[in-house]
Amino acid sequence: MILFQSIFQSSVEGILVVDADGIIIKANPASEQLFGYKEGELIAQKIESLIPNKFKKKHKSYREGSIVKSKARRMGQNLELWGLKKDGSQFPLEISLSPTTIEQKQVVIAFVIDISEREKIEKQLNVSRAKLKIYSEELENEVASRTNELTTTVQKLVASNLSLEDQIQETQEAEKRAIANKSLSSAIAKNFPNGFIIVFNPNFEILLVEGESIINLGLDEMVFEDTTADDIAIFSEEQKAKLKQDIIKTIAGEHLGFEIIYRNKYFSVNTTPLFDKNAVISSALFVYSDITTQKNIESATKNALKKEQELNELKSRFISMASHEFRTPLSAIQTSAILIDRQNEAGKEQKREKYVAQIKKNVKHLVIILNDFLSLSKLEEGKVEANKELFDFVAFSKTLIEEVSTTKKIGKNIILVSPDHPLLLHLDPKLVRTILMNLVSNAIKYSPKNTDIHITIEESKQFFSLQIQDQGIGIPKDEQEKLFERFFRAKNAQNIQGTGLGLNIVKQYVDLMDGTIDFVSEINKGTTFLIKWPKPSK
Repeated sequence: MILFQSIFQSSVEGILVVDADGIIIKANPASEQLFGYKEGELIAQKIESLIPNKFKKKHKSYREGSIVKSKARRMGQNLELWGLKKDGSQFPLEISLSPTTIEQKQVVIAFVIDISEREKIEKQLNVSRAKLKIYSEELENEVASRTNELTTTVQKLVASNLSLEDQIQETQEAEKRAIANKSLSSAIAKNFPNGFIIVFNPNFEILLVEGESIINLGLDEMVFEDTTADDIAIFSEEQKAKLKQDIIKTIAGEHLGFEIIYRNKYFSVNTTPLFDKNAVISSALFVYSDITTQKNIESATKNALKKEQELNELKSRFISMASHEFRTPLSAIQTSAILIDRQNEAGKEQKREKYVAQIKKNVKHLVIILNDFLSLSKLEEGKVEANKELFDFVAFSKTLIEEVSTTKKIGKNIILVSPDHPLLLHLDPKLVRTILMNLVSNAIKYSPKNTDIHITIEESKQFFSLQIQDQGIGIPKDEQEKLFERFFRAKNAQNIQGTGLGLNIVKQYVDLMDGTIDFVSEINKGTTFLIKWPKPSK
């Protein structure tokens, strides 16, 4: 229980325990810091004192409903919720409510998360999207405006019934305006910000490539006579085929919009048909805008939200699992203690010893659970390192198997096949012990009586290998891909004690020592795990 209290005290997220009347009966340091209170000030306060007035009624109904329905709830994810600090300031938060029973009293455990930073990132992303939309609309309006101007000029020239001199003069003036417009368009194209433009004719020939990004993409020296879309080296064959289809559609009068990736950069692409002097579509303009920054912000936000969702899911699964796994051994310990108290008379020593053994067994189970939690916590924080040393793996395994054999079921045999000579491995013996103990204990736990467990240690030119084979309940095929996930329990193992953390820890420890772990399994026929560690190069 000291270890469990340590986990509660060192959590970086706020944890509040509230009784059925909404009174705070326990608060960890993170929650006191979150709401601006000193140590112990939150105890005996109403939980609604930490909620602004306009949210108190709604929060109270959610809390009471959580206790009545005995169902975990999450608040603040899809509805607005704010916290109230001691100094009166407010901040957005998300709360996960998990009802449970402690010492026969109904309580609610609340996990509190400050989501201020998440909302800042989302606002920044929305601002970036708005700016990009405005810029795209301005560019499209500019292209449309100039296209309309050119069409109007051509129509006026065709419709005019001027004298030859007037026509020549008008033509000369139009040429001057065209040159000016061409110079302006060329200047705009060359300085096209944060992207580039390409103009294609109906034969897929490139008429123009300009923009700030063409040098970085290697397009600046690409355009010469008869250069086509097939000559764009940065495009794959699949991309070139799609580009041709997009050119055909644009020449046919369509305006296209889509996103692509070139050289790890994201581009938003908009296409527009261009008209000749007779108001006939003669070419296609492709405008490429670099949106890599916006995409990175969007990706960062999605990853942050995904990690937060995973964390909330893990917390819910932890509460559910811990409530079940701790309740059973604690109840057994309590029952045994009561029975011991009633067996004080002479001649009942054997019964007392039986109940004491039961207590020791359940305490050992609790220690295993807490050790799993601590190992997982250290792995998540990056505090676990492989301190390798040279040791005899064969002798090491024999000692451990002898130790674990005291817990095996009657009629179950552990058969070890290994080399007759010492097998020296340069690994972390503590991590190897956890790996081997976990896999052998699982084989014992999930196998019926009168079955054998085979452990095979082998050496090849490139690897040391450890194989553990049982004849147990097996793992359903549709669940095997989840086997190494945290808190995963197969559907056929729900009624067997376990945290769902052991194999996750085993996988990470094997990875830390540059090994690999694989398995094969079949329902009601057993499971075989195979671990390989490469031999160090001489």
